[in-house]
Amino acid sequence: MSQLSRKPLRRRAGKGELRRERIVRILSDPDTGNIRNRELAEALGVSIATVRRDLALLQEKDAVSRTYGGVSVAPTRREIAMGSRERSAARQKNAIARTAVGLLSDGDLVILDAGSTAEQVAVEMGNRLSLTVVTNGIRAINRLAVQDHVQVMVLGGYLRGSNGTICGGEAEAMIGRVRADYAFLGAVHVSPHRGIASLTYDQARLKSMMMQQAREIYVIADSTKIVANDAYPFWSPLPSHWGLITDDGVNRELLAGLRAEGADPVIVVAPDADPV
Repeated sequence: MSQLSRKPLRRRAGKGELRRERIVRILSDPDTGNIRNRELAEALGVSIATVRRDLALLQEKDAVSRTYGGVSVAPTRREIAMGSRERSAARQKNAIARTAVGLLSDGDLVILDAGSTAEQVAVEMGNRLSLTVVTNGIRAINRLAVQDHVQVMVLGGYLRGSNGTICGGEAEAMIGRVRADYAFLGAVHVSPHRGIASLTYDQARLKSMMMQQAREIYVIADSTKIVANDAYPFWSPLPSHWGLITDDGVNRELLAGLRAEGADPVIVVAPDADPV
């Protein structure tokens, strides 16, 4: 009796393995920083006990670093992820920032969100215009501090040191007293249907309030932020009319979806050319 020859079966990853891979992807994002177990549990749709078990297994493999305040990707992995991301998107972010600053005029009041692209907007301002900038971004504050033509209003609240963001009730109260000409909002992710993704509830609330307090709203997001991925815990819905500044690596189908949801104008910039 002849034996049938069989191909070796490829083992399918179990739910736990897939979930732990997703945890590492979330933590590897440079905009994530230190995240609490509760926030991870909400993002994954599982219990805190399940997250703790997953993190214990990942810590045994030196994939994550756990602290009293939360968890982050292990330092060596974070350095690789952040270095690679910042190098790959640096030209795109610079081009987006130049385009954003090109919209401004002397005397404008600008709401500037936190994040690495917002930091580049602060750099591009370059002390060339007389502006008032309201911001919750530590990196942007540091860039604006040396620009004597720019009056800086720093939003109060608590600092999420891992990604240099200030938020909370005091920041919301302050932004509620502002009426800005422009708001430039960063994003972990932009979805045509859900809006701007955040990793904490407070960040999502503050972004929503920023949008309410500005005459012109622009999302500043490189093309890596515009992907088909709604797996984030907190969202800021976009208004009926808003603008997007992104780079020419953007997925055209997703861009069409954003246009259908109110993105107008959409400014697509080539990193080494003028905006189109």
